[in-house]
Amino acid sequence: MKVKIIGAGSIGNHLAQAARRMGWSVAIVDADPKALDRTKNDIYPKRYGSWDDAIKLFKSGAEPAGGFDLIMIGTPPDTHMKIALRAIEENPRLLHIEKPLCTPDLAGIEDFEKLLKRHPGTIVTVGYDHSISDSIEAMLKLAKDGFVGAIQTIDVEFREHWKGIFGAHPWLAGPGDSYLGYWKRGGGAGGEHSHALHLWEFLSVSLGWGAAQETQAMLDIRRINGAEYDQIAAFSLKSEKGGMGRVIQDVVTIPARKWAKLQGDKGFIEWFCNGVPEGDLVRYQQEGKSPMEKIFPKKRPDDFYREMLHYEALLDGSIKPKDSPLKFTHGLSIMKILKQSYHA
Repeated sequence: MKVKIIGAGSIGNHLAQAARRMGWSVAIVDADPKALDRTKNDIYPKRYGSWDDAIKLFKSGAEPAGGFDLIMIGTPPDTHMKIALRAIEENPRLLHIEKPLCTPDLAGIEDFEKLLKRHPGTIVTVGYDHSISDSIEAMLKLAKDGFVGAIQTIDVEFREHWKGIFGAHPWLAGPGDSYLGYWKRGGGAGGEHSHALHLWEFLSVSLGWGAAQETQAMLDIRRINGAEYDQIAAFSLKSEKGGMGRVIQDVVTIPARKWAKLQGDKGFIEWFCNGVPEGDLVRYQQEGKSPMEKIFPKKRPDDFYREMLHYEALLDGSIKPKDSPLKFTHGLSIMKILKQSYHA
């Protein structure tokens, strides 16, 4: 398997290490020579113990084109569509676009969708990796088995202070130094933590409620030194079949809280991302009974390794593209919610 990763930032390094863990051939491409140097001499060896000489580094414009099984785009969201239009012309078997899919005004989406029709052999995914975790699978199984009865409401929160993000990007002094500080570029709480919106809709669809049909949003927009972003984004959602719930995303919460809850008429199921030092936690309780818990050991790199396992299954036919939580149409649905919420 040959993989080309476009973007040598934090995500690009995670994707590269996960692909190498699979034993795949990896090339990383970036327009900035400093980013490539930082990958080789700083980010990768500090995170994973040592640099992997099997990874090939290329400056944009000098990289190989064609012959890749997977092309993965890990650049800022306001560049995704421009790069995706070029990448899909290489006919990869799978094109991965990091979340969020694009900017809230959906610029470039129409052109990409037209081009996608001419490349039916390419599977397109959006990198909402939490939705394919084994802990979320366990949560859904409990719900579908009727453990807590009929689900009444779904709540999801992804709340994490900027500190956590910039700890992984020490070369950035603050939100204004990148797209993160600009909601129009796909940053802010709405774009950066859109894992929560994606997870809400994935749970809703998986439980038979259907996709989000009605959305009301409240946004706390901040304008600081030229940056403009929502530090808190709160959404009320109603599904196609009338199921209701809420999503909260922010960049102010310390310590971070990444949580989901399925409330049934006989009890509840809660999911905590990194809820314990060992990894994810699922807690569940039936009315009148003691709560139970299950720990799912993992570190952050394991999220991306599981993503690669998912892609392997997509490519060998074990999972059908229409059944993937990461499918393009699901990622686009989240952007349409953000477009409506920002009135972009």
